[in-house]
Formats: sequence, C-alpha cells, structure tokens
Amino acid sequence: MRTSLRVTALAAILLVTQQACGSPTTGNASGSPSTSAVGGIGGAPATTPATEPAAKPSSPATGKTKEPSAPAASGGGVLSGSRQVFFFVLHNHQEVPESVVAVTSSGRVEVTGDYSGRALFVPTPVSPGASEYLIKTGTLRAGGLALCLTIRSNGAKPLTVVTADCDAGDNKQLFHIAKEGKDDQGRMTYSISNAAAYLQWDPNGSAGLIAEEVGDGVTETTFVAIDRGRSTVQVD
Repeated sequence: MRTSLRVTALAAILLVTQQACGSPTTGNASGSPSTSAVGGIGGAPATTPATEPAAKPSSPATGKTKEPSAPAASGGGVLSGSRQVFFFVLHNHQEVPESVVAVTSSGRVEVTGDYSGRALFVPTPVSPGASEYLIKTGTLRAGGLALCLTIRSNGAKPLTVVTADCDAGDNKQLFHIAKEGKDDQGRMTYSISNAAAYLQWDPNGSAGLIAEEVGDGVTETTFVAIDRGRSTVQVD
C-alpha cells in the first residue's frame, strides 16, 4: 500500500514537470527578454506586413504637385498682337508709383493712375517677325474698330502721343519696341520709340508723357508690359 502511494506521487510529479516544460515562457535563463510575434527586442513593437497599415493613395488635391500656370507665351507673348497689356512706367529702372499709360477722354495718351480699360493696349507687329508695332487700344473703339497710338507734332512744343484710326502705312504710328533688360522685380523692360523720338515720362508736364529725341544718349524712361489677358481686338 505504501509502495503504491509512492508510485502515484512520483507519477504526479513527472506529469507536472512535463507540463511545465511544454508551456511558453517570456524569458530565458539569463533573464533577458525573448522575441515574440507581437513584440520586438526590449519590448519595442514589431513591424510586420500584417500589422502595418496600408499606405493611403494620394488624392488629386494633396498628392499631385501643382503645375505652374501657363505663361503668356502659350497664347502668344505680350508683343504678339494676341495679348492686351498695361504699360507701367519706369524712370531710371525704378517704377513710378501709380503710373500707367492710358488714353484720356480727349484722345491724349497720358501717364495716369487710371487702371481701367483705357489703359489696355495691344502691341501688334505690322508683319510676322517685325520690330515695328501698331499699338492698338485694347477696349476703346471708334466705329467698332480699335484705335492706334500716333505721334503728334506741336510746333515748338514737345511731341505728344494721341490716338487715331489705325493705318499701318502711317510712319507716325509705327513704334519700335526694344528690350532694355529686367527691372529689380525680374520683369522685362522695354523702350518705345517712333523714329528717333522715345516715349518719355514727363513729371513736369500736364500729361506726364511726351515723345523726345535722346540722340546718342540712353532713354531714362522704360516700360513694363503687364499681361492682362487675351486681346479682343479684331485681327486684320
């Protein structure tokens, strides 16, 4: 009877030992942590394909790089005859505040602060690739047709700029527009002349704009042509 009890006790001990050896552990004999399927070494979270969230596709609003706006050249440059522009006035490469070329109600072309349709112009080459231009009014019309800038002689007084019916055969309407480099804002500047007379800012005159010969000197007045959209002037 006593022997039977010992055998039974021994069998129970062996059973408990086998169960203990078959159980998973969270450490090893040295006391350092082990790596499991849900934890990294030292307890850091494991990164596996099963647990990593899928990357979200980029939406058109946030995932696409914004494309730059199409330059004016896509519909023709500012001197192509297909664009209407403001002419800002610069004196010695510095922009004159509140100064834009515009046509007054009398037909005189002045430097003013009027940024209405009277200040819109369409520089139009007289022929493809030509350096001479008719400068047409962008929105002003006479009999449904645009007008053109022309030089007017005033005797002993300085030449002035006025508007007239467009006539490509009239030399007084043919303007040479030449690049003069960029201003401090990186904008291309232009000189505008008719024959030997350059359009000049005249701060002491009543109109602020005259045409004057500069001889061998350099014109102090240049212009920045600011693109204001596609021209609505009828193409001849």
